[in-house]
Amino acid sequence: MDDKLIILDPTGLYDIPSGYIPITTEVEWIQSFGVSDVPCWVKGERLCEWAKTWLRVWNRSAEIAEIKQHPRHKLTQLFGTVPLPQNWTDEQVLIFATQLDAYPQDNPIAHFLADNIADVNGQIWFTQASISHLAAWLAIVIPQEYQPFERVWQQQFLEHELATYYQTEDKLLLLRRWLGIAEPVVNDIGKYPLPIPDSLTQEFDSYWEQLIIRTEGKILDTLASTTQVGMESIANCAYKVFGYHPHWINRVREAKVTPYLNYQQQQQLSQSKSPSVPQPLALDASPQQALAWVTKEYLPFRRWEVTKQSTSKISESLAHSFVDWIIQHYPQMQVDSVADSYLNYSVASRVQHLCQESPVLWVVVDGLGWLDHLELLALLTNNYKLAVETAIAPKFSILPTKTEYAKWSLYAQLLPNDPAWVADAGKAFVKMGLGKRYTDKQVDKLYSALKKKTHQLYCWDTDEFDSLYHHQKDWQSFYELERPHTLEGIAKKIDYCLQQYPNPEALRIVIASDHGQIMGTSEKITHCPPGLQPMGRMAIGKTDDHRFVVLESDRYSLPHDISIIKGSASLSSFSYTNNQKIIGSHGGLFPEEVVVGVSVLRKYIQRRPVRVFCCGEGKPNQSGELEITIDNPNSVPLTNLCLYIQELPSFLQGELLAEIPDHQRCSWKIIISHVPELPPNQGNELFLSGELTFQFADAETASVALDPDSKITIKQIFSSGFDIDEFL
Repeated sequence: MDDKLIILDPTGLYDIPSGYIPITTEVEWIQSFGVSDVPCWVKGERLCEWAKTWLRVWNRSAEIAEIKQHPRHKLTQLFGTVPLPQNWTDEQVLIFATQLDAYPQDNPIAHFLADNIADVNGQIWFTQASISHLAAWLAIVIPQEYQPFERVWQQQFLEHELATYYQTEDKLLLLRRWLGIAEPVVNDIGKYPLPIPDSLTQEFDSYWEQLIIRTEGKILDTLASTTQVGMESIANCAYKVFGYHPHWINRVREAKVTPYLNYQQQQQLSQSKSPSVPQPLALDASPQQALAWVTKEYLPFRRWEVTKQSTSKISESLAHSFVDWIIQHYPQMQVDSVADSYLNYSVASRVQHLCQESPVLWVVVDGLGWLDHLELLALLTNNYKLAVETAIAPKFSILPTKTEYAKWSLYAQLLPNDPAWVADAGKAFVKMGLGKRYTDKQVDKLYSALKKKTHQLYCWDTDEFDSLYHHQKDWQSFYELERPHTLEGIAKKIDYCLQQYPNPEALRIVIASDHGQIMGTSEKITHCPPGLQPMGRMAIGKTDDHRFVVLESDRYSLPHDISIIKGSASLSSFSYTNNQKIIGSHGGLFPEEVVVGVSVLRKYIQRRPVRVFCCGEGKPNQSGELEITIDNPNSVPLTNLCLYIQELPSFLQGELLAEIPDHQRCSWKIIISHVPELPPNQGNELFLSGELTFQFADAETASVALDPDSKITIKQIFSSGFDIDEFL
């Protein structure tokens, strides 16, 4: 039998558990104590003192099993130097003390917080102190009733190098200072390493939106994206402000925010201001120069004029220079071998080559022009995290730019004058010699084939994008709503195809097209010359009408002579707008109809390390010269480059650099506006540190540290500090 049969609770706070005889008066003590072996629970301060005296007089004090302490005393011991809130009642204190008693006593506060703070990874209360841990902890919003426990938890970091920050009495203020939206800004522990906390997103955005407005965008000029927290949010704020103040946009500001915007935002930003008007395409330009002119000069200007202006006369005039060029140079381009050709049927040869290395999903999007192809790539890389293996490359569509001719040649790798030509792309695909082609009505079979890995080549030939153009009545709503929505649907299906394949990392995705689409609306030619069979922007047959150019069958490798409208007009259409304009008519020679792209993607690509090295020389406090060398061993170009060098004032906010092509090592020299001065006895070399930020083919953002051997030689003559007169 246990001799310790008495529990004394002078606090009167504890509940009496079952199995005890409750004693709350002297009478109950006399009636119950010692009558049986059942333990007694004495409750109340006066009665407990009376019971202790009684037991001492009768020499039975040893029968006391426990004297309950006040829970406030327990918490006071546990809290140490942190005072208990004065407004805590004894009942609250008891509840907390009871909870803490149930945890392992080596760290009960951490266990308590882990169990009681909702929507937080409980491991944070057990993790060692660090910059990232501090950042995560500051972002946690603690209910007021649990804040005293957090203050106790903070005491464990008193000896840590980050103690000053862990001992803060105002987490929110410290976090706001670290984010740079409250003074004084915290700079000595580096950039806040996590995304902007949800609780401060609205305040952060408001702060930066007002700052951009107040400085008229100038704050972006000195912004170092490598050290600035919240660049994604800042970029979106800038995008919003520039929408109202497009005159504040310049090249530097646009380059700072572009990597953090989605494709449509990038395009809207670039179109907020009037681009420079390109020069007409020179008639003696090479095919490579013509493709560069179309993709980098004409198309951006054409899109801006068509979508932002009430007239497109300038871009149409520029398009005429391309029409003249393609008419003259197309026959010569037919002579090149298929594999090396600038013409679009070289894509099939490339696909065959890729199939020797890996399985290929070849997505042929009917009517996908260059700009639409770029938008589709942005959707695939941003929304579905695909990686670009080979950046989009431009090709000239097979003429004329109608599916019956252009797609047949794409598959057959033959020109339309071949005896095998028929207006059926399916019959041309068999000439690939491998794989299977699936149309939109057969996508279920495509998914099944991918699951079973039945082929080395899977070709999804979709005309849903092209068909969209045939039934539109309003250009603006079509271009801004239906067109992007359809591209998103195509991207989603490509991603779904990857999901069906048992080994998606092994599957290459090649995206191509047969022809593009004329931008904007077209007028209808009311009088068709006699003897012509009209088909959109072209007609079968030959005419001497000055409004047309003629592609003779023998010179342009066609099954028959074809006459094509020189301008933007059309002979016929599937549908018309309310004012009898035409959208989506095919067969013309405008650059957006002729130039298409081809790109290659994969689920994942291990990028090879980029190296950046700098060396230079100069005299202190004068201008100098710096040679920059960037080695890109990757299969895609490096774009949106910005170089930061800590030791050179002109590079502190970043220096924009030109694109680096794939598999190339580029070097160039630039002038440094101010060469720093070296301290005495430091030699004549200043080693440089910094970072290059860039994107792989306008997709993944990356950065690389400056090569540690980078340096600048400073031609400096140090003063001895003595006056020569002292030696005379």
